[in-house]
Amino acid sequence: MYHLIIENGTREGECIQPKGAELSIGRDPGNTLRLVDDGISGRHCVIRLTRRGVVVRDCKSTNGVYVNGKPINEETRLSSGSLVEVGMVAMRFEFLHNVDSHKLRTTLLFWMAAAMVTLTFSIQVAAIGLAFWTRHHRFTPADTAAVLRWFPLPPDLPGALPPAAVQPNPAAPVTPASNQVRF
Repeated sequence: MYHLIIENGTREGECIQPKGAELSIGRDPGNTLRLVDDGISGRHCVIRLTRRGVVVRDCKSTNGVYVNGKPINEETRLSSGSLVEVGMVAMRFEFLHNVDSHKLRTTLLFWMAAAMVTLTFSIQVAAIGLAFWTRHHRFTPADTAAVLRWFPLPPDLPGALPPAAVQPNPAAPVTPASNQVRF
């Protein structure tokens, strides 16, 4: 949320924290923030919390609303430290705990990107380790059959052994170790 600090006038130094999403400012008693000043209209302006941030809108006041010394004609987004002037009263707008949504979004995006880079790096290191391990370890057909017995591949997958090949054939000739195929 945010607060307004009144910087001059009879209520100088007072800190206003809105209770809802909208804060109306004016001379009439029905306003959320009632300021009694000759230059302030009955319903002078409204400060609202929207999806794009906190904005101020002039309610067709006689003397207008100024943000950082410039008159506004349409809804104007407020940033922390903005000076809002109505009549002769100036108020400093500040986010509580000085949280700026842009900084928060940037920080969140940074940490998400860092996590993705870390995950990608970890997967690559694991793949390189597996490649080195398999390069230096030879599998015999019996080892492959033993692995496939516990972890069978679907028969339609390329490289899958037919069900008869999973069981070693005792009548098959034994391949010498020098001719073994490396996977």
